[in-house]
Amino acid sequence: MSLNALIDIDALSDQHIERIIDRSVALLNGAEPLIRSHIMANLFFEPSTRTRTSFEIAARRLGLTVINMDGPRSSMTKGESLIDTLATLHAMGVELAVLRHGQTGICHEILNHLPDGLALINAGDGCGNHPTQALLDAATLTSLGVAFRDAKIVIVGDLRHSRVARSNMALLSRLGVGNITLAAPEPWLPETVPDGVMVSQSSTLDDALDDADVVMMLRVQQERMDEGVDWAAYHADWGLTTQRLTRAKPDCWVMHPGPMNRGIEITDEVAGGAQSLVLKQVQMSVCTRMAIFESMLA
Repeated sequence: MSLNALIDIDALSDQHIERIIDRSVALLNGAEPLIRSHIMANLFFEPSTRTRTSFEIAARRLGLTVINMDGPRSSMTKGESLIDTLATLHAMGVELAVLRHGQTGICHEILNHLPDGLALINAGDGCGNHPTQALLDAATLTSLGVAFRDAKIVIVGDLRHSRVARSNMALLSRLGVGNITLAAPEPWLPETVPDGVMVSQSSTLDDALDDADVVMMLRVQQERMDEGVDWAAYHADWGLTTQRLTRAKPDCWVMHPGPMNRGIEITDEVAGGAQSLVLKQVQMSVCTRMAIFESMLA
């Protein structure tokens, strides 16, 4: 069964999750892509390097025609609604739209107003969801043989504003991870977690890292915060250093969705160290988005 929208993890059945992750790993290992003849549009209303570029590369590897639209230069600056923009693109032949937007929940708001035959992927909506990032993170860990049901996974940093954290919590729970630990200064802990997700919280990073199998560091979203944060003090208490990482298991993996604020949430030594999966995640981002396109354009 093909998908017609990927807005959040709840939009996916267990079969969809399994198929996308397995296909992502297969593509990483050299499986032949299923070439399609379709038109997709990237609509990005927030800055992006990794997400936008990986969606474009994934589409081109599948033979899709790619239209890149810069939101601030679209007709929406003249008062056109997002729904009218999408309808216009669909009338021109666009069959799939990838949307990144600063408004939390916008993909849910427009879902029931999409033209028939236009599929939609949420590439990050404000502080809401980022399902494709969670899927590529899970595919990365799967490719390395991580046993989710036995794993302790620690998510660290700006949890309150993080759509990456929200989607990862939802997906990791679906994959059977029984020990999801959140670590952040109290003002940055999430006000809510996804329905049905059980997490524990730690008041210090040192305690959270004990026996961790995976630590997911989050970007500190300075653009969504009040000014006046002492970043040196934050790094001293919450930055992942080589010394701190020794509290985790010796083979603990380190993840970060990027872009990284080096010297704030993570040090150069950890980001470029042997346990870092940062570039592996980037590599997997193309494979996972190819797998998602295949699922939506089957």
